[in-house]
Amino acid sequence: MKPLSIDLFCLAGWTEGFLAEGYECVGVDNDPRFAAHYEEIGGHFILADVRDLDGRDFRAARCIVASPPCNQFSAMLRIGTDRRPKVYDMSAVKAAFRIRREAGVPTVIENVMGARDFFPEPARCHRGSFWLWGDVPLLSPVKVKPKMGGSFHKGRPSWRFRGWADRDRSKAGASLRAKIPLPLARAVARGFL
Repeated sequence: MKPLSIDLFCLAGWTEGFLAEGYECVGVDNDPRFAAHYEEIGGHFILADVRDLDGRDFRAARCIVASPPCNQFSAMLRIGTDRRPKVYDMSAVKAAFRIRREAGVPTVIENVMGARDFFPEPARCHRGSFWLWGDVPLLSPVKVKPKMGGSFHKGRPSWRFRGWADRDRSKAGASLRAKIPLPLARAVARGFL
């Protein structure tokens, strides 16, 4: 029997790595446009708002992975503008941590560096621009590229060289930028086997 992985906010794409490691994957998202692709790659899609889920329903899972929306925590909002939110909507983040407590199974929550000041506990580690909270397994030194659109100048993230005008700002572009790199997803999946 295959181990079960629950992928909350599944458009971020942990599932491909977990499927490659032999898991059965169930993804939950409130955007129906991703259902066909999710099932095409071999996962089972549930159309639901993560904030309405009961974590006790996931007690049979080997692990839960979650990537709550990161837009409001992104440095992209802060660079050169005053568009930083005055009030943060923490409902998705709170739901991910609540589900972790209710389920009682290992859970990894991913977000951007800017979320560190707002999450209820410190980040456990990061790989590139992907910061991880929760029950992060011991990870080998996985190297991942920065999130799509990112670049480095003299070894440091450089917001000036990001190519702002060239970025795809559509919803599909946002899902590509948020995609969890396959090596990182596979490393986390192996850590729970």
